[in-house]
Amino acid sequence: MKTSGLIHSLETLKPYLGDLVICGAWAWYLYRKYLGRGNRLPQDFTRDLDCASSGRIPVRGTPLAGQLDAAGFKWVPQGDDIPPVAHFRWPTIDHPDVEVQFLTPVRGDGSRRVIEVQEQVTAEALRNLDILLDNPLSLDVDEVDEGSSFRGKVKVPRVGHFVVQKALIFEGRSSGDRAKDFAYVFDLIDSAHGFAESVAKDVLAAEKGTWSAEARRFEERLKREFASPAFLRAIGNQWPLEDRPPLKYLEREVELWLQRLDRARRTSKTK
Repeated sequence: MKTSGLIHSLETLKPYLGDLVICGAWAWYLYRKYLGRGNRLPQDFTRDLDCASSGRIPVRGTPLAGQLDAAGFKWVPQGDDIPPVAHFRWPTIDHPDVEVQFLTPVRGDGSRRVIEVQEQVTAEALRNLDILLDNPLSLDVDEVDEGSSFRGKVKVPRVGHFVVQKALIFEGRSSGDRAKDFAYVFDLIDSAHGFAESVAKDVLAAEKGTWSAEARRFEERLKREFASPAFLRAIGNQWPLEDRPPLKYLEREVELWLQRLDRARRTSKTK
């Protein structure tokens, strides 16, 4: 699996990694490699690296824009807003190995879709992002690829918060993106990968804390979508044919995980 784009991005952003939470598909990759069982990781993977911050990012030495420019990233405006959302591609605009985007939560009435998080660096303002920024995990990451390397701490959302957020954004996603999102969810609750227990504990903690309604929405969405044969097939199709899990396996693992969540609930009530 090629990770040179991730490595170059993390090395470039190193002074700011304490201010950023890596979200999206690369968070899933980091979970699988550094928290679970890193088996059967895909050979082809996204080039998009989503970096979330809770608001304005303080300058730490060289400003972000200068740091990215010095590392060879190319600024690419996105959308019709003024100023536009800033994406940063490396090594070239037309054939990037990675595309870095900054995200931040919507504030106020939500009318501002683009927010400057540092001079010359704009972020897309999104709903349902706060849960990913709440009490994130800090991973010790050690990546080497094609002669490049990165070693350091990287923040990612709590695994349970990651899966819950996929349910919160479900309605606004295309059918293809919904299946992709819930393929990541399934992979993380699949008992074969070593996360099922920790995800259940995270979701239960969210349910008992700040994210009670959101955790319930996730559970309801999981039950509803995995009861649909068409959605199950769409999720299964996210894997290459030789690795594709049988639909019965998908159904069984989700049912087992929901039972695990119920057991965790009952156990917590007796303490």
